[in-house]
This record gives sequence, C-alpha cells and structure tokens, in this order.
Amino acid sequence: MSNLNKIKEVNMLPLSNDYVFKRIFGKGGNEKILKSLLEAILKIDIQKIEIKNPEIPKEAIEEKLSILDIKAEINNNTMIDIKLQVGNTTAIERRLVVYNAKLIAGEIKVSEEYKKAKDTIVICIINDNVVKRNAYLSLAMLKYEKTEEIRYVNIGYEKEEEYLTDMVKYYIIELPKFKKKKPKVADLLEKWLYVIGGDEKMMEEYKNENEEIKEAVEQLTQMSADEYERELYEIRERSRLTYNTEINEARRKGMEEGKAEGKTEEKKKIAKKMKEEGLDIELIKKITNLTEEQINLL
Repeated sequence: MSNLNKIKEVNMLPLSNDYVFKRIFGKGGNEKILKSLLEAILKIDIQKIEIKNPEIPKEAIEEKLSILDIKAEINNNTMIDIKLQVGNTTAIERRLVVYNAKLIAGEIKVSEEYKKAKDTIVICIINDNVVKRNAYLSLAMLKYEKTEEIRYVNIGYEKEEEYLTDMVKYYIIELPKFKKKKPKVADLLEKWLYVIGGDEKMMEEYKNENEEIKEAVEQLTQMSADEYERELYEIRERSRLTYNTEINEARRKGMEEGKAEGKTEEKKKIAKKMKEEGLDIELIKKITNLTEEQINLL
C-alpha cells in the first residue's frame, strides 16, 4: 500500500482543528516541527526554541471557551503565541492585541526594568477571511501616522521613522485566501499551509521533500489511527460546535428582541399621537396592543 493510500485509509484528522494542531506542533519533543513552521512564517533562522505549554489538560479540551494555543520562546529573546482560530472570529483584531498584551505582562515583573522586555509575536491561523487585504499572510506592527503639516517641525530628518517599535508583531494567515491562490511553486510556508489545510496529495509530495513535514504527517497518521486521540478530537469538535450554536442562538434572540423592541417603540409613537389627539384609552389599547400603564407613561 502506498503512503498516499495509507493516508486515505486512515481517514486523517484535520490539522485545521486546534486540538490536532497543538498536538502536532505544540507537543514536547516536536520542537523541530514547530521551528520549521515558525521559520517559514517569520523568515528568520531560529537557533533555539522552547515550547512553554506542551501539555493539554483534558478539561481544556472539553471547555468550549478554552484556547488551545502554543506558547514558545525562540532565540532567548522572543515570545511567540501561535493560535489556530477555528471558531468565532468576531473582533479578532482586538483579541490579538489582548493576546499580545498578556504575553508582555507574563514576562515583565513589577521590579524588572522595561529594557528586559522580550519581543512578542502573535501568530493567528484563521479558517476565515477577516482582513481587508489582498494577501493570505498579513504582518501588522505599531506604526506612526503620517505627520500632519500643521505639526511639522524641520529638525533635519531626511526620513522619518515609520514604526514605534518592531518588538510587537502580529501575523494573520487566512486559509481561504491561500486555498484560492493555489500556488503551484510552493515555498516552505505554502507547503506547510497545504499540509495544515488537509491536502492529502500535497502531504504525500512534500513529506518526501522536507524532514519536518514528513515527521508531522507521520505523527498525524498515527494520531488519526489512535481511537483515544480521535475521541479527544471529537470531544473538542463537539465543544466547538456547541459554542458556535450558542453564539448563533444568542445572536438570533438578540435580533428578534431588537425587532420586537423596535415594534414596541413604533407602537408607542402611534399611541402618543393618538393620546395627543384625545382618543379614548381603550381604543388606543385595542389598536396598539399596549397596556394602559404603558400608554399612561407616554
């Protein structure tokens, strides 16, 4: 049986699931796999990497609001938080800022000097289109706005600084945009994204070209054949689906309540006008379905 047939026979778990993603990239001993992915995203050489949260408590899998992220330190000077966002992406930009703030707060103690603060990077891989940019990978940093003419002072700088600092960075990778591009000549990042996106043909091709991809695919194949691992994956999926259902139901109720409230306000306007015209309260009640108390308060 070929390796590709073996992959198909096993019915591979999706690497685009946050539990499976953390299990492969964030497990202790899999530093080389994570290093390869990070080097492809950040375009830097990583000499040293340490995964800070390799364990996955079972209660975190079952908790629908838990975040299964991977925290790592690279080159002794940069903290990384990488997340695979599979559910709700509402206000994702604000959430990324909060994630990065927590990274910084976790590293700096009150008594320590600010100059000891490490660089922080948040990487979010999203199965959705959220950024209004024509790119599947977007890098954001803290940027100065353009100098206003009224605030201009000729100090002699031929070129003004563009960024407040390069210590804080955000990488957003949108899988639907990548899938739309379908690059034929893939660099290392694109090879990883084909694997994360679950393209079995590309998995087989690239595992023969890259040692870390090969190791990741082999571990994913073993994990997919493990009944206990599949059970944990299914628990996580149920938790995610339950959360999404609750969110959608809350939105639906909110919309219905909003519509109902809008109708009530419209009825009150009509009742107020009728009351000003001197119409009988009982008639107003009959026409608007408002209570006498509601009408008297107008």
